[in-house]
Amino acid sequence: DMDQFFSFQKEKGKCGGFAKYEQERSRADMEGSTSKLSAHLRIGTLSPNELYYRTEGMSLVGLESKTFSRRLFWRDLAYFHLHSFPEMRDKSIRLHYEDTKWCSKEEEEERYNAWRTGRTGFPLVDAGMRELYATGWMTQSIRMVVASFLVEYLRVNWVKGCEWFHYTLVDADSAINPMMWQNAGRSGIDQWNFILSPVAASQDATGEYTRKWVPELSKLPNSVLHEPWKAPAQVLRNAGVVLGENYPTRIVFDIKAERVKSAEAVLEMRRQNQQFNTDRGYDLIRLSGGEQTVVFTKKEFRIDQQGRVMKDVPRNKSSQGKSSSGGRGRRGKAAQKKILRQKAAAKS
Repeated sequence: DMDQFFSFQKEKGKCGGFAKYEQERSRADMEGSTSKLSAHLRIGTLSPNELYYRTEGMSLVGLESKTFSRRLFWRDLAYFHLHSFPEMRDKSIRLHYEDTKWCSKEEEEERYNAWRTGRTGFPLVDAGMRELYATGWMTQSIRMVVASFLVEYLRVNWVKGCEWFHYTLVDADSAINPMMWQNAGRSGIDQWNFILSPVAASQDATGEYTRKWVPELSKLPNSVLHEPWKAPAQVLRNAGVVLGENYPTRIVFDIKAERVKSAEAVLEMRRQNQQFNTDRGYDLIRLSGGEQTVVFTKKEFRIDQQGRVMKDVPRNKSSQGKSSSGGRGRRGKAAQKKILRQKAAAKS
């Protein structure tokens, strides 16, 4: 419960509850690494005001609570997005991204169904999707892994993933869910500036998460648990694993090639929509009042007026001395840390 999460007890040199979130929130294999309060916020059994002031009242240094505190602000940001773009659940905020080419209809049906049922042949992805269907929940880090996999490697339209999450999540929210999927699908206000690997599995370092939700692989050693196709034949036999029989073969074999296709589809779409491209290679979107504004665009998708990928983005006079990524650079982060330290010192 919330009292347990906000505890700051140390056992065997490790922090629990709230403090653990800041350090271990990405770990799906670690009990108590997240609050699991999202469903309560969604259905109203927990007030966001209560949670905010409870967080503010913790006797932690600002840097130790900054990520959790930001989540509540992101929640309000999602509602602002929905207010500004009421069709965002199934229509791209960057409207020209509706022209993006995804995989073929035949591929989409096969790939989407494998993803939805946890039968992709990629154990971490399958573990997440099976947990989702069984419990209606999974940690944010796994949500991002499976979303990135569907969009970047399976090349399935983000709308399909958004629909499935909304159907299955106990904390399904018509603002928060599509905001995440829009950003994963590159059509939201803030494109994800990263791609999560379906095999690196830092979210499941012990392998316990995958073993729980994909028990047919439970006897495999950690070295091949998340990539069973790399296991020697004898290791597979000893673990009782027969790929293609009691565990599926991979739905796609060359994820690097799929990722190249995915990126090229975005570039081609942007080349066909130069009216929404600035001279610095950033996307333009149209707001409800009809005016246009610039939004962050990943470096690999920035093109010039001839459609060529830009190597270096020139700064204009108005941007001199300012971070082109809205304070995300080293100077921006240093300034944020300084402010948090000052706030912490004022409380002490």
